[in-house]
Amino acid sequence: MAMEQILAYIETHLDEPMTNRQLARLAGYSEYHFLRLFKEYTNMTCMHYISKRRLIRAAWDIAEGVRIIDAAIRYGWQSHSAFSKSFKREFGFSPSLLRTMRMELDCFGGGRMDGGFITQTKVGETKEQLFEMLKRSMRDNGVEIQEELLEQVYQFSCRVYAGKKRYSGEEYVTHALNVSIILSEMGADANVVLAGMLCDAHAKGCMRAEEARKQLPAEVFRIVSDLTVEKMDLSSSPEEVVQVKLAERLHNMRTIDHIDEAKKRKKAEETVEIFLPLARKMNHVKLLDELHALAVRWSR
Repeated sequence: MAMEQILAYIETHLDEPMTNRQLARLAGYSEYHFLRLFKEYTNMTCMHYISKRRLIRAAWDIAEGVRIIDAAIRYGWQSHSAFSKSFKREFGFSPSLLRTMRMELDCFGGGRMDGGFITQTKVGETKEQLFEMLKRSMRDNGVEIQEELLEQVYQFSCRVYAGKKRYSGEEYVTHALNVSIILSEMGADANVVLAGMLCDAHAKGCMRAEEARKQLPAEVFRIVSDLTVEKMDLSSSPEEVVQVKLAERLHNMRTIDHIDEAKKRKKAEETVEIFLPLARKMNHVKLLDELHALAVRWSR
């Protein structure tokens, strides 16, 4: 069994006991060989990985209103204090802060929540609201860019996607803005964040190369041009292209509700086979955590 399949198995059994021996047998390896491969693949021990995934899953539950003790017991901790100690050691803050943090996010329409989370915008946000969120995110994450240039690329993106709609009925440019917000939080540089606003303009057939060359800074145009390659092999693509594609996949997986079940499963399978290994290779931990959970959810 491939290592990503083992990780998917772990994800769907986080509320059940698991041992190294059990997982090694499932993978078809000796325990020693399995543990060595697992450490090479994830850069952490098997039990540490499982503990971290359980803590993240518990964090999501608590943020949605589940009592801390109920989440702790569900994922294998026997007491509130033991769970809180593990949680604080992993994330640097107490689980009791999660509800407060989530309430603040809801009140202010977004923002950062460290410890395994990337900002998620609300469905129905307008392009104007998302652009303001992008500017805040870039400031918060130290992405330096002239506001005039940011406005120029944003306006170009709006023109390029004008009239295009997502399956949800939202303006298509909102997808591109979400991609740029995710890129900002991933630590991408300014040119990559700007390129995110044109992440799939070529694929949608709504951008002419000559116009883009005139409207975009040279480095941004280079990245956008690289995104137009047909039948792209992401494993050998430039890092900037991989970052954009990972951010785009995360937003697509977050908004997958509006496509049919067969397409959902196909997207989930692609995420497991192509995008999770790339996220792991690039060590984007927060993105990896969420992509993994979404892929497992929609592949069932």
